[in-house]
Amino acid sequence: AFEADDDDEDSYAPAQYLADHESEPYRVLEAEESARVQAAGLQKALASLDPRSRRIIEARWLKEKDGATLHELAAEFNVSAERIRQIETKALEKMRKAIGNADALRALPAPAGV
Repeated sequence: AFEADDDDEDSYAPAQYLADHESEPYRVLEAEESARVQAAGLQKALASLDPRSRRIIEARWLKEKDGATLHELAAEFNVSAERIRQIETKALEKMRKAIGNADALRALPAPAGV
């Protein structure tokens, strides 16, 4: 009833004129505000880290494409991959404490592999 027949080019589908509720102004504003709060929290959390920890977090978690692996960072810092993992774990915990919750950290994509 609402959908157009594939074989009738002159007909129209009323369903195509229904409102898109995902683009309601209040939803757009909520999404923008949420993104702003997350970005501010992430910046605060990163500022709490020492330079080495910040470099590891940025390289593993904040790259647009494939982040650095534990082994790549281990070679860069001349330590074991396990040590990089330990530094990363402590840095993430410190970041969680710095922002008081994990909302900004939940928005991060998964890091690259080993």
